[in-house]
Amino acid sequence: MIRQQFNDKIGSIDDQLSSSSLVARAGQFMAVIITLGLISMISSILVTESLSGDAEQINQAGALRMQAIRVSRANLLVQDDSKPLVTKEMQIFEDKLSQLFFGGITSTIDNPQILAQHKKIVALWQSIKANIESSTAEDFDQFTLVIDKLVSLLQMESEKKLTLLRLIQGITLLSTLIVTSFVLVRLNRTVISPLKQLVRVASEAGKGNFDTRVDYIADNELGVLSRTIHRMSKQLKTTYQEFEDRVAQKTQELTQSNQSLEVLYLAARSLSNSEYHQIDQEIIQELEQVLEFGKVSIVLSETSINELIIYKANTNIIDHKNREIHQFVLEKQGHFFGDIVWQIPKDKNPEAWQRQLLQAMADIVATSIDLERKKNSENRLLIAEERAVIARELHDSLAQSLSFLKVQMSLLTRKMQKGLPEEQVNETIDDIKQGLNNAYLQLRELLTTFRLKLDDPSLENALQGTVAEFIEKCQHDIELKFELPQNYLSASQEVHVLQIIRESLSNVHRHAQATAAGVRLFKDNNKIHIDIWDNGKGISDNLEQQGHFGLGIMRERAKSLNAQLHVQANSPTGTQITLEFIH
Repeated sequence: MIRQQFNDKIGSIDDQLSSSSLVARAGQFMAVIITLGLISMISSILVTESLSGDAEQINQAGALRMQAIRVSRANLLVQDDSKPLVTKEMQIFEDKLSQLFFGGITSTIDNPQILAQHKKIVALWQSIKANIESSTAEDFDQFTLVIDKLVSLLQMESEKKLTLLRLIQGITLLSTLIVTSFVLVRLNRTVISPLKQLVRVASEAGKGNFDTRVDYIADNELGVLSRTIHRMSKQLKTTYQEFEDRVAQKTQELTQSNQSLEVLYLAARSLSNSEYHQIDQEIIQELEQVLEFGKVSIVLSETSINELIIYKANTNIIDHKNREIHQFVLEKQGHFFGDIVWQIPKDKNPEAWQRQLLQAMADIVATSIDLERKKNSENRLLIAEERAVIARELHDSLAQSLSFLKVQMSLLTRKMQKGLPEEQVNETIDDIKQGLNNAYLQLRELLTTFRLKLDDPSLENALQGTVAEFIEKCQHDIELKFELPQNYLSASQEVHVLQIIRESLSNVHRHAQATAAGVRLFKDNNKIHIDIWDNGKGISDNLEQQGHFGLGIMRERAKSLNAQLHVQANSPTGTQITLEFIH
């Protein structure tokens, strides 16, 4: 159907152009010019053909005149021997007179004056011929004048033909010039000028100006092209305007997105600040500025959230009567912390990007609150765990030493009450002194353990300091191989790893009697391996029963890391401690 309508439309345009087509007009003009040329050529040929023989006739007429003079001269010779000459010259004259109009085109015979003059010459000749002997020189002069007039008539007839030829060529040339001028004027008005306008419209359209119009209106090819370009310019203008509107809209959306991201970044940075953790009034004002209208406030539902200094709204200033209230829940993993309240005029309709911005802000605030809560919970768990470790280690080491000293003091009191020999009393006193020394050493070890902290952010540097410390204590080399990526472990993992290594090197210092030791940390796929070895005397089977509680502490820390701790003999001598856990 559409194709048929299109074909019908094209056919109607062809019908309209059939009578006014530029090609048809150009053909007509060319036909006129060719016709004029053909007329000029044919006329010139005909006139030229009519001139054929005229020169010969004029020449023969002149020769006839000359022959008349020869006849006159022969006749004037009054001698007997001149008569044959006169007869001969007269015969020649008659021959030339009879052949005067038979040498070429005889169109001149149609001229009455020439025919009359020719008859007059013939009559005079007959008269002279009959009275040749009595003809005088005056008669021949009169006859020559008549022949001369014939020559003049022939010449005038030839000149008329030449004048006609010039007239035909002049008229043809003038007609050709007129037609050519007309064609050029029409060409300039119907082709050149419209083409210039079309080129100008196309050039302006290329520059983005689609308001330029073509004034040319006609039912020909250029008229169709002009109307088509006009419609195309209107369509391009509409399309260009749509693209400009889209670009403006996208630019506005990008600007809004940029401003939204900037506000969210400022809020996230303020909430992630380890010192303040706050969203101040300035960020709220910037958020309101990005939203373009309305008032934003944060209402927290829990009074126990003291870690965040958040701009909090008073519920009494929320205008439920005159404003439309939109709430965005501060919720994370099932925990509800409050709402972000957006109060807008009732004649405003919130857009999708505004809701997304406020929801993103609500997610950031809720995430920060949830992380802070988890951090506080983890801190409390760490404190409780450290307290449990301290209590256990005090119980396992210092408390037992004090209980031993208490028993020794009771034993010393009985000995003194019984009055036992001084040697037995001094033996008990020596045991008490030894117990006090052991208790003091254990207390120093505990203080060293619990005062440990990672002042240097690098675990490698902390281990280098620890190894240097125990090299000085042990008075032998301790090799360190740190093959982990920098900052690969968490802070809690680094503390536990460092404590385990310190406790292991402390055991090497106190019990191993070694001449060399080493520490190696490396990663195998996603598993962390830690090896501590020495070439000392090895570890006994009842080490914990002998009062060495460091191994128990190491196992507790390994349990916190979800790690496996193995203590085994080293080849050929010494001890090797292996710690493995998944990172």
